[in-house]
Amino acid sequence: MRVSKIIAVLVVALLAIYLAAAPYITVYQIKSAAKAHDGVALSQHIDFASVRQSLKDQMNAKFMRELGQNSAGLGEPFAVLGLALAGVVVDKAVDVYVTPAGVTQLMQGRKPQSEAESNAPASSQEMKPLADATMGYQSWNSFVVKAPNDEAEITQFVLSRRGLGWKLTEIIVPMD
Repeated sequence: MRVSKIIAVLVVALLAIYLAAAPYITVYQIKSAAKAHDGVALSQHIDFASVRQSLKDQMNAKFMRELGQNSAGLGEPFAVLGLALAGVVVDKAVDVYVTPAGVTQLMQGRKPQSEAESNAPASSQEMKPLADATMGYQSWNSFVVKAPNDEAEITQFVLSRRGLGWKLTEIIVPMD
């Protein structure tokens, strides 16, 4: 009876340690896959539909703010047309750039490039993914990795709990 209680306590303690360490393990796996340019391994840790939608929402909100500020001199029909065109452009741009390669570039602090643009010669010094990043729990189901980019701004990579594992579900980019 005493041995079974010890085993039960040990199992619960190991499960608690795993649950606390799981997002850190996932971030390590993401960094390793990005550094190795392994798109398949990286894709296993990213919910691309969620990341695309979060970026589209951010960019559409930015266009709405800018259109609201700049439309005072324009007629209302031009503002509506501008908003419609901006939505189409945002959707296409996000779909082109949110790929394993694009996410890796964001993790390296660079602006994402399309596949054609990224075939150009890279700089001689390869940047490490999520270098100088800070990370921690935002809530029980949310874990945030904050990484500086080229302009000394902070890009946030939000991981969400998926069962016992974690996936990258949102990238918050500075839009100013």
